[in-house]
Amino acid sequence: MVRNVRPLLLALALLCFGQQQLLCQSTFDTCGAEGSAKRSDVRAINRKKNREGFPTDAQINTAITFNTLLMAGENPRTFQEGDAAEIIAYCADVKIGSVESVNCGAKDHWHRDTHIELTLDPMDAQNATKLLVVEVTPRFRQAMKERGIDWSNQALRDRFLGRWVKVRGWVFYDDLHADESAGSGNSKIWRGSPWEIHPVTDISVTTRPANVSVQTPTTREDSPKQESSPSSGASVQCGGTTAKGKRCSRTTKDPSGFCWQHQR
Repeated sequence: MVRNVRPLLLALALLCFGQQQLLCQSTFDTCGAEGSAKRSDVRAINRKKNREGFPTDAQINTAITFNTLLMAGENPRTFQEGDAAEIIAYCADVKIGSVESVNCGAKDHWHRDTHIELTLDPMDAQNATKLLVVEVTPRFRQAMKERGIDWSNQALRDRFLGRWVKVRGWVFYDDLHADESAGSGNSKIWRGSPWEIHPVTDISVTTRPANVSVQTPTTREDSPKQESSPSSGASVQCGGTTAKGKRCSRTTKDPSGFCWQHQR
């Protein structure tokens, strides 16, 4: 039996590599990859947020830019969730994240995510519709510490706030915040898009790119054009269901009765 241990371990290692660290994630300071979530859909989301592994240059999807993420709908044509990306933007804010199940309800700053808000125009730092959120997770905070790099919340704020930065990491669609993003039709908006780079695996100061073009996500890139109702043209509440199991709060004039996110 002992002779078969090494081949088994090798097979498991190859499986982990093949699944891009989503199935074989480690426990970090007693908190597993699924965090403390009870619902199966939130556990799945937490696994994506707690992804491990650094993307290689060859894995970077060069079609992904700041505007690509800002304008994309739930099912974009040029990239998919889980792709690696590298974008350049202006750092508008750096702040500690909420107490969340993904981090097993930890309250100290070291074990909570850091939210970094990015924009393409420093003048839009207070314009929520033009902000992208990228997040540093406790796992990568620790990984950087082991490399001698301080990724504490305060260090990230001191180093990057008010500067142009190059951010690399894994692309993630945060469905739990889709109704709080620009283009959703809701009145309470605090971000431009549900798309994030989460987790961030590298961030550095860079120079402002030339010919920066800022877009506004009033409608999403991959969303079908809305048509007025053939009867009255009146808006109706979307018939879709959110990840939390509630009816979507957006309104739509599309004959299908569904908003851009829930159209199939």
